[in-house]
Amino acid sequence: MELSTSFTRALLSGFDRAYADLLRVAARSTGCREEAGDLVHDTWLRLAEHAQSGAGERQGAAEEDAPRDVTAYLAVMAQHMALDAHRRRQRHGDYLDSALLREQLAPSHTPDVADAVMYRQALSVLEAALTSLPERSRSAFVAHRIHGEKQPEIAQRLGLSLNTVERDLMQASACIEDALHRWRGGNLATSARRAGRRRSLGALLGLAGLGLGGHLVWEQYRQNYVQWHLRCTSGRGEQNRLALPDGSMLLLDAMSSADVRYFAARRTVELTQGAAFFDVERSPERPFIVQAGGVRVVVLGTRFGVELSEAGDEAAVGVQVESGRVRVEAAGGNYELQAGQGLKAQGASVLSVQTQPQDAAAWRHGELVFSHSTLGEAVQRLSRYTSWSLEVSPEAAGLPVSGRVRIAHAQAWVQALPRALPVQVRHRAQGNGLVVSAR
Repeated sequence: MELSTSFTRALLSGFDRAYADLLRVAARSTGCREEAGDLVHDTWLRLAEHAQSGAGERQGAAEEDAPRDVTAYLAVMAQHMALDAHRRRQRHGDYLDSALLREQLAPSHTPDVADAVMYRQALSVLEAALTSLPERSRSAFVAHRIHGEKQPEIAQRLGLSLNTVERDLMQASACIEDALHRWRGGNLATSARRAGRRRSLGALLGLAGLGLGGHLVWEQYRQNYVQWHLRCTSGRGEQNRLALPDGSMLLLDAMSSADVRYFAARRTVELTQGAAFFDVERSPERPFIVQAGGVRVVVLGTRFGVELSEAGDEAAVGVQVESGRVRVEAAGGNYELQAGQGLKAQGASVLSVQTQPQDAAAWRHGELVFSHSTLGEAVQRLSRYTSWSLEVSPEAAGLPVSGRVRIAHAQAWVQALPRALPVQVRHRAQGNGLVVSAR
């Protein structure tokens, strides 16, 4: 059923009064108060987006267009969203179960006797191919493809241009691919050679690893083999909850992205944008590592939030712990944090923050908490949720801000800023949005 814009606005106007009732209804449907808060928040965002999309429609709808019972209508809407979330989790769980079954049925990565014989045969071919390369090409190839050194680092160490290093690597790769095809008895002139180029080179590099270190290098390869990989993102105004294979949970905030990789001996997440909250299952043999900017967070099992934000020339990284302990490795040193503790790191500067445990990633509950923040950071943070544009002038961006903001009341908070700070708020000359500037 398509809702009219006036009907949606009527629902939004009664949302605050119905909030407590909606939270109880959603908690009964989900069995989790935290997830219930997320669902109620998502309900408000969906209504706000619908109302905004119809902003250009004719105003002044008839009285009969408003719902008779706003709370009851919103409760039904929240229940439907809870059912949709349950179905998504069930589908994701079925997918993870099937993936786990495939992994369990897959053959072991440990080489058998026949494989070992094949490796020794191929190793002699590889050594001959490497020996035939010019010294510069051989050094660059081994550093890049075996030891994982990046091309700019190789160029700087050897005193070469980046183009020269790239050309040497291409020539070395072609020579080694030819050696592999001759070893396998392939016809170098066929198109199959080109089609299998990447697979052949990968196989040969695996053999090189065995030749350079035997069992230890093979074990290192196995440890670095990615068992499970997921790249996840969230859009403006939405949060994305993800169940991970080990039972851990990742909740992405609005306009955020993360890269998740599971290895045999570690679990890693690279937060590339925005903020995330983690509920980590304890596994001493597989630590959980979060990388955000220049900050590394290492845990075994805990609940904590990480936020990456643009602040000046360098990105700022905030870490807050709700329960358990984490070790934060930043440029200024290593820090142990427990429940209610946090820090904000930017370059070599690290600022300790004391908060209430429940304020870790307060955006999960529809709030933002600013402490030792600037107006620029606060405006940038709020803009992840607003369907209208929000800007701040450079002169006003550095003003200090502290306090708590309901995301649903973002526009009212911005318009009230002149009462607390020497700023003025005006509507954009064109388009829908607000501009905050110094006065």
